[in-house]
Amino acid sequence: MTKGLITYLIVISLSCGQQEEYVSGQVINEAKQSVFSVEGIACGKSSIGTGVLIDEGVLTNAHVVAGSEKLNLIDSDGNRTETYPIMIDFETDLALLKNPELPQTPLQISEPKENQIGSILFGAQRSFGHIPIKLSRLINIVMADIYGEGKHTRLGMELSVEVKPGDSGGPIINAKGQVIGLIFSRSTTQGETSYGISSTEFIKVTQNYDSAAVSSGNCRD
Repeated sequence: MTKGLITYLIVISLSCGQQEEYVSGQVINEAKQSVFSVEGIACGKSSIGTGVLIDEGVLTNAHVVAGSEKLNLIDSDGNRTETYPIMIDFETDLALLKNPELPQTPLQISEPKENQIGSILFGAQRSFGHIPIKLSRLINIVMADIYGEGKHTRLGMELSVEVKPGDSGGPIINAKGQVIGLIFSRSTTQGETSYGISSTEFIKVTQNYDSAAVSSGNCRD
């Protein structure tokens, strides 16, 4: 998880969505098939996170794969497949990994709404599960990039839940099983509070890419 990088939050009212029901067990079980444990080695240390299959490839956090020399995707059945980044944005903490002809069905994307009910799906360390969440509010998050440099704004969301290391890159889905965001951090000052990247930011890595590998960047301290 990213630590100590969030500088401040600017609350914005982007929508006032209707309250939705909790995500059904059937939707969660179907969506979990498209979630992967992302495992790599960066500067001699293991890096573990979560990724989700979308039409363009496997989406995860940039800080999960930063500096990785080798990356593997492990599905809920334990199948392991090598991959590599094909697009990465260190400012929004997003990375798109090559889809190595995975048999799973890609999840669709949708925009988040305030007060929306959903679930975070995770698969780190091959422990696949979900965490029910309520999207407390949509926010502008002003923070440094994954290396602690600069000041950048990303559209995000505040969630009334606490996540753990390894949940980074886990998709936040709505009641229809559509991806509305990606978890990237937890609050260091407020309990039961975490933050996600809005799906509206995915365009930073899902356009203008090809299948060629790109640099995963430098290792993080």
